[in-house]
Amino acid sequence: MAVEVLDAEKLAKSQAEKIACFFGAEIPEPGDWLFETAERNRQEELLAMAPFYLPKRQLAEGISFPGLKRPLDSWLYSQIKAGTVDPDADWLPGEWVLFDTTKRPDYNNGKQMYKDTPRFKGMLAMLRERSQITVPNAYEDVPRDSRFAVSADEIDGSSAAVARAVADILHIQVEQVSTPLYSSFNYIGNLAHPELGQANTWEWFRNNFGGGGRLCGGRSGGGGLSDVSYRWSGYRNGDIGFRLQVSSPAGA
Repeated sequence: MAVEVLDAEKLAKSQAEKIACFFGAEIPEPGDWLFETAERNRQEELLAMAPFYLPKRQLAEGISFPGLKRPLDSWLYSQIKAGTVDPDADWLPGEWVLFDTTKRPDYNNGKQMYKDTPRFKGMLAMLRERSQITVPNAYEDVPRDSRFAVSADEIDGSSAAVARAVADILHIQVEQVSTPLYSSFNYIGNLAHPELGQANTWEWFRNNFGGGGRLCGGRSGGGGLSDVSYRWSGYRNGDIGFRLQVSSPAGA
């Protein structure tokens, strides 16, 4: 699960080669924060994270280029027009991230599990023991170290219990830890990880929806990498999981 530590020039070059089949872009060298965080993640054996550059590009409706097999869903563009999601929801953010590539499992009555490290599973179990991740009676059967039945609020929202715990372990700012944007999930899935859309479960995205919702998606039966919907940010279910990414610190 260790992130291969490359020097800045080689890492920028490798990303330029990867995205050449999409639309090409000048790739800035990553900052020291990325290498330092990747090394701490390796030492802590926390998450299967890989570095990706997300170029500042719009994934506009109808866009087509080699390598794009699953575009953003047309529903997103209708919601942009309606004002229920941010007007830049179809844009990539233009930044380096460390992206959690752990495959989401298929549904098994809420008992399905990501192939997580003991360190990460222990962290989730601790958060449940401390009631920082709530366990309602309806979800007593969900394993205590599972990524499922966790609300977006508890991950990186109003309480951000998961983001805070990860930030403490990696010695970074809590604001750096989040679920990915729908556009980033779709882009990385098309670029290098099609398996992200090959499970019949959902995952949370960072995008807000309306007055108190969050986007979620990725379900194979709904379009895989294109799939997107929304739920209340405090909602939890045994078939909605999550992945994390680490972004650059403020001012970097």
